Amino acid sequence: MKELIMVIDDDMGVQECLQAILEAEGYEVMIARDGKHALEMLATARPNLIILDLMMPRMNGYEFLKTLEQQGRRAELPIILLTADPQVKERATKLAVNAYLLKPFELLDLLDSVANVLA
Repeated sequence: MKELIMVIDDDMGVQECLQAILEAEGYEVMIARDGKHALEMLATARPNLIILDLMMPRMNGYEFLKTLEQQGRRAELPIILLTADPQVKERATKLAVNAYLLKPFELLDLLDSVANVLA
């Protein structure tokens, strides 16, 4: 059974790129355009991993993580952060995510992070 990865990002170009790369590697991919959309999808979906952009409209990555925590679901969902914020290392530690990538990132770094988190 293919592992399911949820990509949460408001940038359609990033969505399409990540979906193509991850599917080429044998993963199943679902796309959410923001945190609210992702929460709706999580009502019925059980991804093995979430790749999360921090800066999005409607519900950003911080709000999404806070909502997951309030629902008691944060620990069950491995998360890789994507962000352009150079302060991400400090924030990633505080947010207790599994990994982070600074935009722009190398595709091999993304695939390594995905493989390591899912291992």
